[in-house]
Amino acid sequence: MPPSFYRPLRRWLLRYAKSMDTAAMLDRSAKSALRTAAAAAKHSRAYRKLLAEQGISPDQIGATVTLSDLPVLTKESTFGRFPLDDLARPIAVTEIADVLTSSGRGGNSFGYKLTTRKEHDGSWFDIDLGLQDMFDIDSMPTLVVNCLPMGVIFQSRATTIANLSVREDMACSILRDVGPRFKQTLLCTDPVFIRQLLAQGRRIGLDWRALNTSVILGEEVLVEAQRDFFAAEMGISLDSNPHRTIGSTYGMGEIGLNLLFETRETIRMRRHQWQRSNDRHHMSLHDSATPNLFCFNPLRCHPEIVNPRPDGFGELVFTLLKTDATIPLPRYSSGDLARLIPREEAQTWATAAGTTPPWLPMLALHGRIKDRPGTLPSVERIKEWLYASHDIAQQLTGAFRMQGIDNDRIRITVQASPESTSAATLASQLIELLDEPSRRMLDLTIVSADAFPWRPALDFERKFAYLS
Repeated sequence: MPPSFYRPLRRWLLRYAKSMDTAAMLDRSAKSALRTAAAAAKHSRAYRKLLAEQGISPDQIGATVTLSDLPVLTKESTFGRFPLDDLARPIAVTEIADVLTSSGRGGNSFGYKLTTRKEHDGSWFDIDLGLQDMFDIDSMPTLVVNCLPMGVIFQSRATTIANLSVREDMACSILRDVGPRFKQTLLCTDPVFIRQLLAQGRRIGLDWRALNTSVILGEEVLVEAQRDFFAAEMGISLDSNPHRTIGSTYGMGEIGLNLLFETRETIRMRRHQWQRSNDRHHMSLHDSATPNLFCFNPLRCHPEIVNPRPDGFGELVFTLLKTDATIPLPRYSSGDLARLIPREEAQTWATAAGTTPPWLPMLALHGRIKDRPGTLPSVERIKEWLYASHDIAQQLTGAFRMQGIDNDRIRITVQASPESTSAATLASQLIELLDEPSRRMLDLTIVSADAFPWRPALDFERKFAYLS
């Protein structure tokens, strides 16, 4: 079909979807998750064994066995335990078009997503639908520069895409030389590598305003102080610009990309909460960071919260609603801490922020459970501290390593950027941002970019481990 066919189709689909009842979508999502689990039991030897170990027969699913009765899958209980032939449905290798791995951050095994040629050939449609909803790509010719690491690429028929991975020189050259032909440019990367892109942009005189650049960040949790810093660097007025923005997305290599995503409404809601609670000059490292507010498409994936605490936060698990998935993974754990947000609560938050709630359901996400160990501050709270002052953040790379010394003290080693002033001055300025209890618990060291021992030079293909 010609591009002119899909533009009105996208507009119609978005209008129709926005008219759907949220409660009905969520009910349909839960029923689809049960059907997905039943299909997994039919096609995956590994899943049948996992069910049998809990005394569940496949024919009980949906009859006497509900979704919450089914096992929660992890990378260790699936890819770390079973060969791929036991996990996957029978399929000819000639039908596999694409293989995507997990990040391997856990260190024990990798998870995989095998995409069939039929899925691969149609993957562009959902991408273009989401880009149209957020960036109006049908009205504004768009160049997308994809600098996501680890082989993460995507397709589009409504935009022009440069899939480059972590090459700041190539990305900025394309933006400078090709970008002006388009009405807007869109940069896809992560909160660590964007620092390289911003530095390269300064070196070659890149004008982000003239390029009408917006940003989508993935791979790790984006805290609001980071968004604020990146926006200032790129000349984006987050609270008033109706076109340019910085948003974040959340995916899992084994399940799919963009499972969770921000909208302009959720960004305003989160920024309102952050601005109300933010005190950049008397920060407590043990306070909670403002959680991410994400939307999800309940007709594509079904998120659940397992073992919730009294505040509703618990372990986030996903079921991708595909009965023909090559590697079916019902109720697969993300390892993140999250809670679902009732529609009434979303409305209250939106009203307070001077916006309307998004048309899709929402959840709040605090990041990885393993990044919140014991008495240590959360990784997200340390990020908020390091980015609280733009002048200080400019002299850091954003990388740090945290470890506990004893019950009362922690050690944090921070990497300075090549353009930084003296480490002693930076450390003093950072400590001044903290309240007295946080200062007493902290052993802070700032080292030069070359002396920072936990990241090989120029290696942005791995997720950074902030904890020892």
